[in-house]
Parts: sequence; C-alpha cells; structure tokens
Amino acid sequence: MNHRSVSGAAVLASAAALVATVASTAVAAPHAAPAAPASVRAADWKPCHLPAGHQRFVKLNAAENTGGRTVVRVTPETCRYNAANDEEVVYTPDGAARTLGFARGATVTVFQGNTPVKVAPEWLTQHKLTNTPHFALRADAHGEITALQEIYHP
Repeated sequence: MNHRSVSGAAVLASAAALVATVASTAVAAPHAAPAAPASVRAADWKPCHLPAGHQRFVKLNAAENTGGRTVVRVTPETCRYNAANDEEVVYTPDGAARTLGFARGATVTVFQGNTPVKVAPEWLTQHKLTNTPHFALRADAHGEITALQEIYHP
C-alpha cells in the first residue's frame, strides 16, 4: 500500500467515526439542548442587596497615592447570588473602569479574616486584600467616595 492509500484510508476512517458520533448524538437528543442544572437556572438567581446607603457594587482594580491623595481604579459591577446557595455569588462588569478619589473623612471598611475593620483610604495602597476585590461604594455629588465597604463572601 502506498502513502496515498494509507492517508486516504485514515481520512475515510476518521470521517466514518465523525458521522457515527454525530448520528448517535442526533438520535439521543434531536434538536434538544441538555437541561441546565438547578444551580444555573435564571429563576434561582436574585440581585444582591447593597449595604444601607451605598449606591453600587464595584471591583477594586488598583489603589495609589497621587499628588497627596488616594485614588482608586474601580469597575462598576452588578451582583447576583444563587437563592439555593447564597455563597454562590456572581459579579458582572457593568460599565467602564474609572478613577475616583476619596472625599475628606471618607471611611473604608475591609475584612481581616471575617472581622470588619475600618481603615484610612491610604491603607488600600499598601496592603493586599485577604477576601475579595468587590466593594460597595457610596459617593457624594462631586463623584468622590465617601464610603467604601468590602463585601464579605465566606
């Protein structure tokens, strides 16, 4: 058998296997998608609740001191949780990332372990978060952050 015959036989065998696979799949479930597990059905997901007075969820991308001020780069997010398992939480970006500064007297609450701790905004530039980069944000009419609270997910 020459090289072309061997290659042709291999191609025919591969095609036959593919046709057999497609045919068995079509017989098993013609035009029907498999049912989604209960944990991913849309009816089981609920919007997360913001802490009192906070306006939206954000992902903290970076924090730095610029010109004597602490600024953060955040991405707005939506949040939802699985009603059947409230530890299953999904954040979805909801807009472009933006840089925001802190208003005078702003509060930042982070978790150390599962204990909430109030820190100065500058703390974010020097420390690594132990929980998640997801926060609830409250801003004033000038767009400056007045409160930033880390969201705790066990």
